[in-house]
Amino acid sequence: MNCESCSPKTYLSWFEKICSIPHESRNEQALSNFLVEFARERHLAVSQDEKGNILIRKPGTRGMEQAPTVILQGHMDMVCVKDEGLDFDFAQDPLRLVIDGDSLHADGTSLGADNGIALAYILALLDSSDIPHPPLEAVVTVDEEVGMGGATAFDASQLSASLFINMDSEDEGVFCVSCAGGRRSRMHIPAETEDAAPLAASGKGHFYLITVTGLAGGHSGLEIIRERGNSNKLLARVLDDLTRKFPCRIVSLNGGTAANAIPKESSAVVLSSAEEQELRAELDSWTEIFRHELRGADGAGLVITLADADAADKVLTERCAANVIDAALLIPTGIASMDMNITSQRLVESSNNFAMIRMEKGEIVFHCQTRSSVASKKEALCRQIDVLASMIGATVEHSGDYPAWEYNPNSRLQPLFESTYRDLFHKDARVEGIHAGLECGLFAEKFRKLGRNVDFLSFGPTVSGAHTTRECLSLSSAENTWKLLIEVLRRIGKTA
Repeated sequence: MNCESCSPKTYLSWFEKICSIPHESRNEQALSNFLVEFARERHLAVSQDEKGNILIRKPGTRGMEQAPTVILQGHMDMVCVKDEGLDFDFAQDPLRLVIDGDSLHADGTSLGADNGIALAYILALLDSSDIPHPPLEAVVTVDEEVGMGGATAFDASQLSASLFINMDSEDEGVFCVSCAGGRRSRMHIPAETEDAAPLAASGKGHFYLITVTGLAGGHSGLEIIRERGNSNKLLARVLDDLTRKFPCRIVSLNGGTAANAIPKESSAVVLSSAEEQELRAELDSWTEIFRHELRGADGAGLVITLADADAADKVLTERCAANVIDAALLIPTGIASMDMNITSQRLVESSNNFAMIRMEKGEIVFHCQTRSSVASKKEALCRQIDVLASMIGATVEHSGDYPAWEYNPNSRLQPLFESTYRDLFHKDARVEGIHAGLECGLFAEKFRKLGRNVDFLSFGPTVSGAHTTRECLSLSSAENTWKLLIEVLRRIGKTA
C-alpha cells in the first residue's frame, strides 16, 4: 500500500512508516531511535530513557501557548503473529499493508494498529504546522504488550500536564474512563504423599484420569462478566464428591493454561477401588448438574470423562488431599463486585481468576489473577487468599502488581469528549470502564504519589482482531477518531 494516495490523511502515511520499522515487544530500539531523529529534525525537545521510552514536547500554536498542556500517550510495541508457513521476519521485514474497502490489514501478519495508530496520530500532530493545539507532551512507551514495563519505568516527574489522553482503546465512540489494577498470586501447598502400592495391591484399586473439558474459557478480565465455567473449580467439586462417597485417592492434578485466561480444561489422576460403572454414573450426574448451572453461559459443551491412567508410585495423603480440595472450593473465583459508578454498562469492579493448578517440586501450586478498579478491594481479595493459605499450612507468593485507574466523577475530559463527539457525528458516545489493565493505571499511580491531580481518558478507532493475523483497522473510524482528536485539542486550546 502506498499511503501517498491517502492524502490529506497524513496520519496514514505515518502509520505506513511505522509499519516499515521493526517494533515487536522488546525489539523497539529502531523505532525509538527513529522518534528521536524525527523530533530533532523538527527542533522539538525530546528525551529517550534507558528503556527506550520517548517524550517529545511541542509548544502550543499561536494564541494557544498558555492553554493547559495535554499529554498524548500510546505504546510503540506490537504483538507479532504470522500465518503458519509464511516467510516473514518481524525483526527486519516491513509489514505488507493491504486496503480492502474500509479495512486496512497486513498480508499474513498482525497489523500492529494496536497501538501504531496512536503513534501515527501523534506524529501527524507533531509534524503539522496548521493544526491548532495546546502545548503537547507526547509520551510513547515500550513493552506494553509484555507487562507494561515501559510505563512502569517511565519518570512521570518530568511531565507537567494535567490532562492525559491515552489512545490505546479499540472501539470508536467508546470512551474508557477507568481500568482495573491487578496482582498475581501463587499458593504453594506442600504435597504430602504416601506409597500407592499397598492401596493398589491385589486388585483393590485402579488408576483413572478424570477430565473436565468443553468450556469456553476466555480473557480473565474481559470475559469474566460472562460467568463462564471455571474448570479448576468444577474439578474440585467433583473430587470433593468422589472422595466423600467412594474409596478414592488423588494422585495428581492439572488445570488451566495461563494466569489471565479462564481455565477451560482440568484433570486429575485418582486411585479408586470403586466400580468403574459407579464412577461413570457419578461423573455423568455432575455433567448434567454443571450443564444446568452453566446453561446461560458455556455449559452446553461441557464433558466430564473417565479413562484409564498409568499407574503411579505415590498418592496424596488424605489430609493433604483434603487441604487441596478445601482450598480449591474456598478460593475466591469469578466476580466479587460490580461497579456502581459507571451506569452506562455492566462493569465488573473486582474479580479473582483461579487460573491454574500445577504439581511441581513437591508442591501443589494454585495460580490466581486478581483484578479490581478499587485498590482496597484488590487488597481484600488477595488477603482472602493469604488467610485461606494460612489455614491449611500453605504459603502465598504475590507478584506482577499493577495499579488501577479509578473512575473520576469530576473529569473534565469526559464531558468534553462526549460533547465534541456529539457535535461532530450527531450521536452519543458511550462511557465505559474496562476490567483489564491499561497504562493509564500506572501513570495515575505515579501522579498520585507525586501529589498531582491529572485527568485521564482513553479512546481510539475501531480495531478488530488485535494480536491475530485477522487484525484490521477501520479507515472510516480512524478518520472519525482523528477528527475528534484535533477538535478536542482545538477546544482545549481555546481556553487559553
